[in-house]
Amino acid sequence: MNRYPPRAQPMQWPVEGPFLRDRLVPLPGTGKPSAIDKQLAAAPVWLDFAGLAGDRVADRRYHGGPDRSLCHYPAEHYGHWRRAYPHLRQLGPAAFGENLSTCGLDEAQVCIGDRFRWGDAIIEVSQPRSPCANLDRRHNARGLARQLASSARIGWLYRTLEAGEIAPGAALQLIDRPYPTVSVAHLWQSVVNGTASDDELAQLAELQPLAMEYRKRLGQQLDSRRFRRDQGSLF
Repeated sequence: MNRYPPRAQPMQWPVEGPFLRDRLVPLPGTGKPSAIDKQLAAAPVWLDFAGLAGDRVADRRYHGGPDRSLCHYPAEHYGHWRRAYPHLRQLGPAAFGENLSTCGLDEAQVCIGDRFRWGDAIIEVSQPRSPCANLDRRHNARGLARQLASSARIGWLYRTLEAGEIAPGAALQLIDRPYPTVSVAHLWQSVVNGTASDDELAQLAELQPLAMEYRKRLGQQLDSRRFRRDQGSLF
């Protein structure tokens, strides 16, 4: 029995992808092996709990794994980056190493724990994407990753709940939203700027769909606040 039946009026978005890289290539200026340069799949691809079949991962400390099987980046953000970096006129979907890209769906609209049907698979939003300096190196754009982070145009990651085949151009369909107040953008600001209250930090640190990496970071942020207050009360 299908555990995630479609809604009567499903919300869905056209997808560019799946994008993947089946071999590591040197990162410009470093020679470091990387899989950030994704290419559009020419045929259906199997998605399992580790990610798309054949998609390589260079550094598993920061990429891949059960909470990071897929990366999603909104296509409309690329217009902003083309204006910010005029030498990147051809910037578009897959330029930032994502596996899928859409228009009309961004960090303010997507929430942690959102479940989507993509092709035959079911995927769940697990965390914001944390930009890294490999973006700067790939595009010869100093400060690009830092600007992604400060602008909150970061994208997000998924875990795979049900494996399945993904055909090129398969639509993304929202099938469940258990935490409608915890958008990716809101969570990112809570982590980066420390804007959440103690109660909210405690709730986020216990949010089951949120990747453990983020839950630990939020718990540490809360502990640090409490420690500073306790230390202050001693003097």
